[in-house]
Amino acid sequence: MSEPVRSASTLGIHLVPGVKPLNLWCYLLVAIISSAYAGALAVLQPGLLHAMGIPHGEQATLTGNLAALQELVFILLMGPIGALADRVGRRRVYAAGLLLTGLGYALYGQASSVAELVGLRLIVALGSAAVIGMMVTVIADYPQEPDRGKANGLQGMVATLGAFVAPLLLPLPALFASQGLTELGAQQATFAVAGSLGVFGAVIAAMGLSANAGRIDRQAQPPLRKLLGEGLRSTNDPSIALACAAAFTSRGVLAVTGAFMSLWLVQHGTSELGMTGSEAMGQLAMPRVLMIVTGALVGSILMGILSDRMRRVTAVAVAAALTTAVYTSLFFVSDPTAPWVFALLGLMGIAEISAFVSSQALVGQQAPARLRGVIIGFFGVAGAVGILVGTTGGGLLFRHLGPSTPFVMFGGFNALVLIWALWLRRRPDDLPETPPAATPVAGAA
Repeated sequence: MSEPVRSASTLGIHLVPGVKPLNLWCYLLVAIISSAYAGALAVLQPGLLHAMGIPHGEQATLTGNLAALQELVFILLMGPIGALADRVGRRRVYAAGLLLTGLGYALYGQASSVAELVGLRLIVALGSAAVIGMMVTVIADYPQEPDRGKANGLQGMVATLGAFVAPLLLPLPALFASQGLTELGAQQATFAVAGSLGVFGAVIAAMGLSANAGRIDRQAQPPLRKLLGEGLRSTNDPSIALACAAAFTSRGVLAVTGAFMSLWLVQHGTSELGMTGSEAMGQLAMPRVLMIVTGALVGSILMGILSDRMRRVTAVAVAAALTTAVYTSLFFVSDPTAPWVFALLGLMGIAEISAFVSSQALVGQQAPARLRGVIIGFFGVAGAVGILVGTTGGGLLFRHLGPSTPFVMFGGFNALVLIWALWLRRRPDDLPETPPAATPVAGAA
């Protein structure tokens, strides 16, 4: 990797000229809020559905359909939103996405029918598509090339910590109910609080993100449709294509782990150990999920450092190899509470975040500055497809072939990414040490 040019730095990351340490700190704060939104509906929605009087037998189907709807919106819109960010600037798109997401959450609690839930979920999905895309794009804009891995490792660590924000909102309905609100009113107030996070994040994004990073002369940019076409053709670049494949597997791995590991543990506790569901959650699922999270925190730092000390394609290969080994080994697990499995869960956390960090570092390196938003948009589309496959296909495998099969499936997908990355390493012409030349900075952000 090349040596960084002299510029501002913070947290061991050299920033590109025009980006200040305060900009990175504001981004990290906004990224925590963005990550909190990624899982907030999964945490908060069950209470709302119960308070709305939706029958228990319909809640699971409705939850799955709403989640699938959101992923479909991501697949359709993340590319165009990325292209829009290349036209008007990251800061505006990020702030608008957070504001729209916050508004969607605040209104979501006011829904009185399934039809309204669907309509409001579309608003949340539109805002979230912008938020997720810009969270990856901005961290691709800020660091100099030699520190790109560390920057993405830091973002991965922040994203892991942000996942803890949504559970902190869980006591709020009981608190509001104790102050005299009805059960539905308490849920509405909780969603209003969740929505306020988006408004706060939008203000921080609008005022604290850099107006310089990612700025492209708008007159030099082609129309939106042509920009989308250029971005899509850029995915023919072998390294960008590999990064998109790694996005599919890394996001799918995260989805499978989040959706099915706790379920496996709870079902084992209730069916094999005679526990209640609450006991299984507290005694089995919680400590093991914390083990995965601990591994993810460690892995984000390690892979961030490694991604700056080796070719980024090699880093993807290392992450894919580890993920393949860990996730396919779950085929041999019959008792998820066995002591050796506890240690394996720590490796699982390292593996899943390593795939996440290494793929982002690679796509950030390969995407030219003037097309970075749209390329990372398509990168996000690949991730959304991975989540959709992991949750829907994984659910069918879990039910019909056994609880380990969703994990083994993504172990197999990662094996394919590993083979692809090893093949690509043999083609040095496709592996530039520095990103393609950026379009000169100019124009409005």
